[in-house]
Amino acid sequence: MAITSAPWIWRSSSATGRRFKKRRREARKRGQYRGIGVGTYVDISTGVPREKAELIVLPEGVVELVIGVVSQGQGHETSFAQLVTEWLGVPIDVVRVIAGDTDRVTVGGGAHSGRGMRLGSIVIKKSSDRLIEKGLRIAEHLLETAAADIEFSRGRFAVKGTNHAVGLFEVARAALERADLPDDLRGPLDAACDETVAEASYPYGAHVCEVEVDPNTGSVTLVNYAAVDDVGRAVNPLIIHGQIHGGIAQGVGQALLEHCHYDPDSGQLLAGSFIDYAMPRACDLPFYATALSEVPSSTHPLGIRPAGEGGTVPALAVVINAVVDALSEFGVRHIEMPATPQRVWQAIQQARRP
Repeated sequence: MAITSAPWIWRSSSATGRRFKKRRREARKRGQYRGIGVGTYVDISTGVPREKAELIVLPEGVVELVIGVVSQGQGHETSFAQLVTEWLGVPIDVVRVIAGDTDRVTVGGGAHSGRGMRLGSIVIKKSSDRLIEKGLRIAEHLLETAAADIEFSRGRFAVKGTNHAVGLFEVARAALERADLPDDLRGPLDAACDETVAEASYPYGAHVCEVEVDPNTGSVTLVNYAAVDDVGRAVNPLIIHGQIHGGIAQGVGQALLEHCHYDPDSGQLLAGSFIDYAMPRACDLPFYATALSEVPSSTHPLGIRPAGEGGTVPALAVVINAVVDALSEFGVRHIEMPATPQRVWQAIQQARRP
């Protein structure tokens, strides 16, 4: 799905209403019934509150990030590496993310309930700060200058106001090879943070959906979908747009297609494969118009809100409300999920009866 702007949504509500009524009239001329659903949402993200990250700088030019958050397609390998790049000033291609490896990870809570970036960013930031602090103490010996006169920027420790500097990887090599360093500075240049964060986070947004219903078959077609989601500070907007797109698809699937059928006598699941359990395909979805709002979160030290559930939470409501709005001309006021063609057609027939 392409990321596009949503000019038809940003206009005044009265103008938007007039244009929708025009589209509804045009649909009726084609024998279709068009409806619109608008919904705002506030989500709460908590999950397991404890997470840990460890950073290790290898002298051969690699920074390892060991963390318990495991990606299920959220792109953590990219966004976590971006954070390390920003805070340590190293190229992104030298960052090696090691996630969920039980040989090395001692604490980790996965990526459920929007906790991946929300908690991962905190422990990565604190690990970075501690690593830089340790590196400054080593740089004191290498540069023969007090730490107060040394600044860290773009992967280098430099004496303020001079070009006398050492790189992060040089410091890492010195930590392994220099015998004149204090004992607590010798060995790998590393730092870790094991943090428990009790505060929840509250992503929010507004979604709008338009559908057309064929009264002869009951089939529902999504014709427009636009969304604005506030994720606080967006680390990687492209990934966030992708997560919102996927979340909308999940919500649309639950609203219109997906149903677990069970045998009433035995309890046997009859929708045991994707042959019997319908999921949305690309042809079932329109091109989304999505936008991000970035109001920093007051419950996160970096202002970050989760984005993974932003599409799923409101999509159910706006799709079903749009279907009911389309059927309101028949007097329909409610329809159960999933709004399959059979259910929609039956609702129309029942509403037509005397």
